This record gives sequence, structure tokens and C-alpha cells, in this order.
Amino acid sequence: MPRLSLLRLALIAALFALVAPRPVVFAAEAAATESSLIQATDLLKIKQLATPVLSPDGKWVVYVVNAIEPKPDAKDDWVYRTHLWLAATDGSAPPRQLTRSAGNDSAPAWSPTGDRIAFVRTLEKEKPQVFLLPLAGGEAQAVTKSETGAGAPRWSPDGTRIMFTSSLNYAQARAALEKAGADAKPKWNFEKPGRTANDTGNWGLKNGDKGKDSDAKKPKADPDGILQERREWLAKNEADGNPRPLHRLNFQSETDVNPEQNFAHLFVQEAREGAEAKDLTPGYNGFAGAEWMADGKSIVCVGAKKLDEHPDRTRAFSLYQIDVTGGGVKLFLDKRDYSLANVAPSPDGKWVAFTATPGEAFSNGQAVVTVVSATGGEPRLLTEKLDHNAGSLAWSPDSKFIYFTAPVSGGFPLYRVAAGGGTAEKLTPAADIGVRSYDIGRAVLVQVLTSPANPHELHVSPADSKGSHALTTHNSSWLEGKKLSAVEPHSLVNKEGLTIQYWTIKPAKFDPAKKYPLLLQIHGGPAAMWGPGEDSMWFEFQYFAARGYAIVFANPRGSGGYGYDFQQANHKDWGIGPASDILSAADFAVKESYVDRARQVVTGGSYGGYMVAWLVGHDHRFKAAVAQRGVYDLGTFFGEGNAWRLVPNTWDGHPWQPQTRHLLERDSPLTYVENITTPLLIQHGDNDRRTGFVQSEMLLRSLKTLGRDVEEVRYPRATHEMSRSGEPRQRLDSLVRYEEFFRRYIGEN
Repeated sequence: MPRLSLLRLALIAALFALVAPRPVVFAAEAAATESSLIQATDLLKIKQLATPVLSPDGKWVVYVVNAIEPKPDAKDDWVYRTHLWLAATDGSAPPRQLTRSAGNDSAPAWSPTGDRIAFVRTLEKEKPQVFLLPLAGGEAQAVTKSETGAGAPRWSPDGTRIMFTSSLNYAQARAALEKAGADAKPKWNFEKPGRTANDTGNWGLKNGDKGKDSDAKKPKADPDGILQERREWLAKNEADGNPRPLHRLNFQSETDVNPEQNFAHLFVQEAREGAEAKDLTPGYNGFAGAEWMADGKSIVCVGAKKLDEHPDRTRAFSLYQIDVTGGGVKLFLDKRDYSLANVAPSPDGKWVAFTATPGEAFSNGQAVVTVVSATGGEPRLLTEKLDHNAGSLAWSPDSKFIYFTAPVSGGFPLYRVAAGGGTAEKLTPAADIGVRSYDIGRAVLVQVLTSPANPHELHVSPADSKGSHALTTHNSSWLEGKKLSAVEPHSLVNKEGLTIQYWTIKPAKFDPAKKYPLLLQIHGGPAAMWGPGEDSMWFEFQYFAARGYAIVFANPRGSGGYGYDFQQANHKDWGIGPASDILSAADFAVKESYVDRARQVVTGGSYGGYMVAWLVGHDHRFKAAVAQRGVYDLGTFFGEGNAWRLVPNTWDGHPWQPQTRHLLERDSPLTYVENITTPLLIQHGDNDRRTGFVQSEMLLRSLKTLGRDVEEVRYPRATHEMSRSGEPRQRLDSLVRYEEFFRRYIGEN
């Protein structure tokens, strides 16, 4: 898991940030007097670090670097490439790149002997496979040849086997069961009205897939034949994707409608090329987060609380244990009224740690670090009093502590709690630091950190996190000559008595004698949390500050990072209450002497896009607004977006129920479209299925009909994640386009 590092002043700033909340701000201001401004194309220089993994002796750390590189044979276009890097934890050797394939390398895992690294390589037009890289020298070689791909490799404790995951569609899962002579019908209701599972041939098998219904054995399909032959013909068309009948509850993926059910299976094979992989979880259920138990005889993982329930209806999860020798899957732990996740067996084999979320996986319950004996029994909740969402669990090598991260007040600190119980210890001293990922060894801790001075860098420290210092310079090397703007914390108390945290950022080239336009930025979720330790907005904030904007952003009621009650405070109220918190933060920012109150603009994405449309329908202070990938009619959102469960979870009902319909209409920005007079740019991706794009078109057409200043920008192939991981050229375009739209109405500084 990666590290942060800064050169000269930037390095000093990052080190100060680990011991005090404010020096990074002052160092950034000092550096801003000599360096150049952040430019849009600096986005292409950012390196994202992830998945640091320590060698067994703690002397080395392998990690993933995601870089933006020029697209081969294409001018002014770029692609992402992920590669493995290696660094000495004592700093005795500079970090070096380990892999240089034409594809993407990720998910590294050290062998227990420390002589090899397993990782996943994805080559264009091929399924991902697990590769082995010998550290003594030589090329990486594929160890898996799975027709369905391979991911998330995990070494057995003795280093002889590798577990990996692979996603099978329904046809593939069915074929495997039929080949084994097992019952090939799911235990859950097939949910295709008037039909039963497997009542036609397995037409979904293609390209040489083996099974009972391989190409030579397919039944007769005839549009003019008897009823069964007509059904076979229809099933053949469906398998070809033309047409795509929908009978699932969750019929949307992130990019398209998704009629096909997929199942994450766990496989084990010997750690050598050509070894046969064994499916440990055959059938129509998926399992995730799998880890070896210390004895190497079994695996513990997460699965649906009810394995006989249709996967689309699963809303809570339990822990399962899998006998590696073929003993099947059995329930390891189910905790009533909790959903379980993030499983982590202890190194000494005595315990299993995990998180337990009250209610269900989609609730606002705060995930609690929990531990149970490896032989079963009553689990113990360890961090119930913390009231923050715990995740990313890892054991100390001596099995005495469980490490974890949690979003807290704009930062993402690292904690640890004793396995025997006690108060959780916060290991990240600064409030403006975000731990993106980490790994813990016997005497060393490695962390990928985000700070106001650097979006991603790998740091190393003793196990208690004290004396942390940067191990890499992936971003600090190019940031050394850049002006960075300070992130300044504030808070207010709203009329309900809730403390609302917000931040302001001065323009990079700040002159106290001048006045600057105010840009209000709004986060999504709505349970997301922004702050100085959040990496996804790091570049956008600095880009707009460099363009001469004063920036304000807040965590209104409903945001994560402030406990259950705060996150639940927007229940049945997405509009009025959160909007008042956000506008209150803007009101405080406008009081600053350097802010031009006559030139205010606003933008936000997802729920933030919703809130932009809500604000301009109720408040006319803004000269221009950009609503990104938002939802504007909540009844439509219930059917259009794959995040549709937000509707019943938030408003306690469904659009066809009169009392719920009233609330959805009250809270839908489209209801107030006649009040929108602020010039509005609407942004959406053509393949965004999380929020859907039809509502954007409804908002556009409504405002055009009303004769208002409005336009929409649509990005081909783009999903809901465009601003974070979309095509680099589209990310560049969106930043420049939003800023240009604002300038139409506020002019230049």
C-alpha cells in the first residue's frame, strides 16, 4: 500500500501535517509565492498509488501505481496503465518499477517465503489472469488459464497453493454443475414469470465452452416448430444478446442494462503453471473477501445471509467457511440484525475479525470491528462506541491488534484496537490526512496517504505510525514547483443543533486587496464525506483555486464521518435541511473580505448534482451552475438508476404509494423547474446507469421549453465514475468546460 513524499518545502509540509493540523496550510501559502499555477493538463501527471503489501521480512513493499500515459497511435489522447513498483522500507534503495507489460498489473501478493509475487495482469481483449514474478530474476509467467478470468490472488500459508476469484455467468455456472452431474437448478426462485430454470438448452455457452449443451448437443431451435422448439429459438436469440429480456430486480450494471446474473466463485490451484484449478463454490451463489485460515485447511469469506434467496434480493451478509479439500461451504457465523463484511483471520489462527453493520449493508448503520473465535462462538463488538464506519481490517503479525480505517470529520485516519477489547487508538495524528490503503508488519507500517500538499504518496513508519516519513516521490517530484492552495477548516451550528463542518480554499495567487468569485462545491452520496484527506477532489480543488476562485465545500447533514445520528439526519429530507447547511457554509464564506458576493457559482456531482438543481430552484444567488450526473426526479430514479434502493431506504416507501409519492415529488428538483432562472450546464455520461441519464434530459427539455439558459454536455462511453476514473481526455474536457461556462456569466478576474 502506497506512500506520500514531498521534495524540499513540500516534503517538510507533509511531515508537519502528520503532527499538527495547520502547518501544511502555512507551508503551502509560503510555497505559493514562487511556483507556477496548477494547469488542467497537470491532471495527466498525477500518480494514484494503491495496495501496498509488505514482504514477509518487512524489508520490502510492493505497490501499484496507476499512471496516465499517451495513447499509442493517437494524438492528444491518453490511457491508464497500472504497474507494480518495489521499494525498500528502510529507504536504502530508490523505488523501482517491477512490471512493464502492455496491459495493467494489480493486486500483488507476496509468497510466504518472500521469493515470488503473485499479481493479476489484464491484457487487452483477454481475461485477467494470475501471474507469478520471481524476485531473483526472470519474466512473469501466467499461473492461471481461466476461461472466466482470475483475480484477487491469495497464497496458502505454506506457499504451495493460490486461491483466486473468478466471475461466472449463469450459463457457465449451469454447465459446470451439469458436467459434474449435480443438480443444475438454483435453490432460489428463478423469477422469470411462467417459466422454470433450465427449461431450455444452455445456449449461453460459446467459443468452445464445455457442458451438457455444447454446440454439438444443442436442442432443436425453430421459430415455426412446436412450443419447446420455439422457446429454444427464443433462448438462442437471448444468448446472442438480441434481444435482452429483463426479469431481474437489479437489471442495471454500471454501464448498461444487465439481464445476466453473475457469480463470484472461489478457486484454488497449486502455485505453478499448468496446474488445474478447482472451483470451491460451484453453483448459483457468489462469495467475496475470501482469506485463508492460518492452518491452510479452510477459507473464510462473505456471502449472502440467505443462500436460497435470489441474489438480487440480498441485503445482508454472513460469514462462510469453505473446506479446501472439497468439503463444501458451511455457515461460519450469522449475527442477527447485522450484516457482516471485511473478514480477516488472525495470523495465530485463534481469531477471525470482521465488521458488523447494524441493520443491512445498505443502511446508515456504522460498521463495527468485531472478533470471534476461529472455532466459532459468540462474537464481541470492539468499536461500537466509536460511531464511525470501520473498514480495511488487518491484524498485527503478533495477533494482538486489529488495524482499521474510518472516515472522520474530513480525514481518513488509521486506528487500531486490541483484540481483547478496549478503546480504539487513533494512529493518524493530523485531521487533514487520508489513509487510502496500508499494510502492517512486525516492525513497520506502510501507508498510502493523501494530504493537502500531495494527493498520493507512500509513507513508512514504525507500527505505531509515529515518525512517519515519505518513501516515494511519485507526485511530490512534479508538485515541487507548483503553487498549492491551503485548505482551511471551519464549522457552524445549524438551527437543529448539529455541527456542520466546512472548508474554504483561497485562490492560489491570493491578493488580500482583491475580490474573487466564490465556487460552492457539493459532494455526492449523499453519505459521502469530503475533507482535506479525501483524494478524489484534490486536483479539482487545486485547479479551480489556480483559476482564481475562492472555494467552499461542506459536509451537510446526511454525510458520513460524523456518526449514525448525523448520517440519518437527512432521512425523508434530501432537499430542505441539507440545502440549508450548505448555504449556511456559503453564507459564512461570503463574509470573507476577499469574496465577491455578486459572483457566486455552484457545482456538484451525483447527489451533489441533485443539490445543485435543488438550490437553483430555491435560491437565485448563483450566476451560473453546473449539475453533474445528478438525479432530478426521484420517482424516475427508482426505475432508472442502479442505486434505486436509496429511494425506499430514505423515504420508507415506493413511488406508487401515495404518501411516499408526495415526499418524492416534494424532494425532486424537477418539481421546482419553473423557479430555475440560473444559467445551468447539465453533465451526464452516456453509460451512466447508477443515476441514469433520462432525468438529465427531462431537466434539459423542461428548461428549454421554459426558455431558460441551459445546455447539456454528454460524454460517450462515460459512466458515473467519469470524474474519478473516466477517460483522461473527458476528465480534462469536463474541468475546462465547467470553468468556461462559469466565465460566461462572471467574467475574468
